[in-house]
Amino acid sequence: MANLIDLIKVSSAATYFTVLAPASYANGYLATISTINTDGTYDCAAPSDITDLGMVMVLAVPLSYEAQYVENDYTIATGDEVRAIVPYRGLVVGIPQANITAGVALAAGKYVIPVGGNGKMTSSDDLADTETVAFIIDQLYTKSGVSMAQLRCIKAI
Repeated sequence: MANLIDLIKVSSAATYFTVLAPASYANGYLATISTINTDGTYDCAAPSDITDLGMVMVLAVPLSYEAQYVENDYTIATGDEVRAIVPYRGLVVGIPQANITAGVALAAGKYVIPVGGNGKMTSSDDLADTETVAFIIDQLYTKSGVSMAQLRCIKAI
């Protein structure tokens, strides 16, 4: 699973949570946080609807100390402690295109919005105006041989 991440424009005042990753999660997936555990981590699950409140975006930056590994070798296992950011207007990140369900062909100017189910966002031509979080694709690019999408958050509640 593609797991590169580019933190392009992230405010130092952004709010982060340490969450326990649900099954089959990757960078750029959305989760809805729930209860706090005694160790300070949060349980979370995939959003059930585009109107869910309390969504966070998994942005787990891989740290590999072994020379034979590259960023894309990083995987998130079920239950791993990973960082997640509360989306805010102006947040800009790059995630693998493979981590977005192509509802429409990915291209600059298309929207990326949450869907219920597995945490993976989908691309769309339009916004429904009911989304609590929405991104726009600023550009598509390649990093280390991985097709990436630069997403800018345009709506966050």
